[in-house]
Amino acid sequence: MNVLQDLTKIFFILLISFSTKIHACDVCGCGASNSSGFANVLGGNYIGFTYNYMHFQYIQSNANPNIPLADDHVNTLSITGQYQLTDYFQIKGTIPYRFNNRYKSTGDFSNNGLGDVSFYGLINVLNAESNHSLKIGAGVKMPTGKFDLKNSSLNQTSAAQLGTGSWDLLLPLQYNYNLNQWSINISAMYFLKGTNNDEFKFGNQTQVNVASSYVFPLGTNTSIAPIVGASYDHFLASKRFGIVDNRTNGEMLNATIGVQAETEHFVVGVNSQLPLSQNLIDNEVTFNYGIGLYTYWKF
Repeated sequence: MNVLQDLTKIFFILLISFSTKIHACDVCGCGASNSSGFANVLGGNYIGFTYNYMHFQYIQSNANPNIPLADDHVNTLSITGQYQLTDYFQIKGTIPYRFNNRYKSTGDFSNNGLGDVSFYGLINVLNAESNHSLKIGAGVKMPTGKFDLKNSSLNQTSAAQLGTGSWDLLLPLQYNYNLNQWSINISAMYFLKGTNNDEFKFGNQTQVNVASSYVFPLGTNTSIAPIVGASYDHFLASKRFGIVDNRTNGEMLNATIGVQAETEHFVVGVNSQLPLSQNLIDNEVTFNYGIGLYTYWKF
């Protein structure tokens, strides 16, 4: 009797899993930090706003690539800040608000609301007076953004979700080198995703940003810096009830170019993101371009 009950339970789980085809990768995080990636090198205390826009298209296999089945417009406006507790330790936080739209011939879809709030701390493990800075840390991303399982059916990008619905562990690493007016910044983040209340788990994600800048002084405490770089995201497969959806393995490599202006108390910047290579949902989802804006008040 117990064997029959176990078989019935397994069949029920499989039935649910395959009747709701969940082809989703968590691209809401990819490139999101790129809008202000170079601002990671800022020391001291600051608070401000970042805006990130990303455009995706869904093209089904064997369909005409010139006629996408859907256009996704992913927007994130965030309040972000940093507080320097000591010369060696700082904390950072981000409160995102997302407003996204999917346009398709069978009907449009939109959602907006609070995203997943995140906080993490960083410790500088090198001499604070050195030209080199290496910071490691840890943090958490909270399930403050709504996750709707129904909107994860079919090939959905993050336009379908405001959050992962799970508690996720963040493991950041940042390296910065300064030589006179020239700087290079390498930042990485590993997202260890949890399982949400719907027994759905987005795949763990690795994100790496590299940026190089040259500062041109414009006057007392005023400068402008062109920025060039690249960002890379790698997604492991998502799963539900422990069943892995291998289609959701993916990666994307983007080029970034932008400019940042800084005064004694303010920082403002803009950049653009263009794809170099990608593979999202078996190449059925493509990233076309992105735009990032940010402004901070230093105090």
